Amino acid sequence: MAVERFEGKGGRLVRGRATVTSHRTVIVGGREFRASRGLVLATGTQPAVPRIAGLAGTPYWTNHEALEAKEVPASLTVVGGGAVGVELAQAFARFGSAVTVIEAADRLLSAEEPEACGLIGEVLRREGIRVLTGARPVRAGHDGSGFTVHLDGTEPVTSERLLVAAGRFADLKGLGTSAAGIDENKRFITVDDHLRAADGVWSVGDVTGEGAFTHVAMYQARIAASDILGETHETADYRALPRVTFTDPEIGAVGLTEARARAKGLTVRTAVSPIPSSARGWIHGPGNDGFIKLIADAEAGVLAGATSAGPAGGEVLGALAVAVHARVPVGVLGRMIYAYPTFHRAIEDAVARLSC
Repeated sequence: MAVERFEGKGGRLVRGRATVTSHRTVIVGGREFRASRGLVLATGTQPAVPRIAGLAGTPYWTNHEALEAKEVPASLTVVGGGAVGVELAQAFARFGSAVTVIEAADRLLSAEEPEACGLIGEVLRREGIRVLTGARPVRAGHDGSGFTVHLDGTEPVTSERLLVAAGRFADLKGLGTSAAGIDENKRFITVDDHLRAADGVWSVGDVTGEGAFTHVAMYQARIAASDILGETHETADYRALPRVTFTDPEIGAVGLTEARARAKGLTVRTAVSPIPSSARGWIHGPGNDGFIKLIADAEAGVLAGATSAGPAGGEVLGALAVAVHARVPVGVLGRMIYAYPTFHRAIEDAVARLSC
């Protein structure tokens, strides 16, 4: 349907691996295509594979193979405790796999608030998932029937399958970006706030390094298209970029974490409201783990960031994203009427705690 819709708008789809040959040309399968207005690079990224001795050549999974799997392995080791790692770890555990997560950092979801990291770790362990943080894989092997991952300073982990979820990277050398004046030795393509990467070249999506989310690519595409057409348009602003880890509970966040806000020199005030203590949390009962955390810029009187963790964390995040994006004064948030009983009432409680 997507292809038909695209071609119905006058577009042409060519399947194949492209190589950039100039600011205006690419080659796909021996055929050269020349752009009259501009070239847009939106290649996405590839799974990064850590340098673990013995890993190369083994039938390890990335997220691609994991999502294409037709059978549930009896056991699964996940290397990487970021969003992809914990999402797939919980999914396979609920399908029946005995799952172990190995994370080199001292906590899961290390880019998020410590409260969120602690929450997801507690939930995963409660569901029977073995979580090893501060654990660095040094060697891996496959004997034909299963994997063994050797760790620095602790016992090795064995499993039927191994999933590597250790981040992503853009293959700029493979794309040939240097032919368009773009440094192919960087991890991502650097763009300005109009999504321009070089003269006559624009880039959108994961390859820009501005967040590996579909909604970022869609947002950037709108700006790039307007710029290519010479239309008046807004410039890219990631200040209120929302992100959601789709575990149960969902971990939604927008804007700055407390640590990042303090690193930027803001005068920070924070407040946390537990979901279980709210009316909706009590009604929800089991599985009501979560909280609302607000990070306020005390001098400006607005939210610099927020985290919404809970059964509907990603949905509740919408209200907080609006507040951060529009710089809604904290006082206005405190005077709003929040529907009862909804998870949003925890926002009201958190705002009241900010004022205490």
